[in-house]
Amino acid sequence: MGKLTRDERREVILKILLGVGFLTTAIVAPNAVRVFKYFIPMDRRDRWNIKQSFVRLEKNGLIKKKITNGEEYYSLTLLGSKRAKKYKLDSMKIEAQKKWDGMWRLVMFDIPEDKKIARRGVNLVLKKLGCVQYQKSVFITPFPCEKEIDFVGECFDARKYIRVIIARDVEGVAQIRKVFNV
Repeated sequence: MGKLTRDERREVILKILLGVGFLTTAIVAPNAVRVFKYFIPMDRRDRWNIKQSFVRLEKNGLIKKKITNGEEYYSLTLLGSKRAKKYKLDSMKIEAQKKWDGMWRLVMFDIPEDKKIARRGVNLVLKKLGCVQYQKSVFITPFPCEKEIDFVGECFDARKYIRVIIARDVEGVAQIRKVFNV
């Protein structure tokens, strides 16, 4: 745990809260902090650093604390949820299959002009995920990506404008086969 920076600790806490929903710490028995199961604190200083990360996140409006029966419950605020999703987007990848199933996934989007920030964001994230641009608003990958596309669409509030087509034969993919080594 001692190797994490303040920003890395904050990112880990927000990602955990996004995935789990809430974290608890015991006020009555501070050494029995349940959040430590996600970290490996080396000493009292590490414990203090983790606690300070929670204090800063709460102060910045990213998490909120509720006390019930002597336990602190932390959950994400709307702002914290957006930040956690951004962190998750930054680290998300489409996993390659061990043996390719022979199917291509075409990801197409037609996001309206009044949502151009979402359009740019979806475009950038698809490239970052490893998809190859096939046409202007069409990306292609040989690997299953439905969960990732759902998450990207949710993050940009644009899922209804994104379509995923699974096809066996796609014209002009010789170069793309080389990119993916399939």
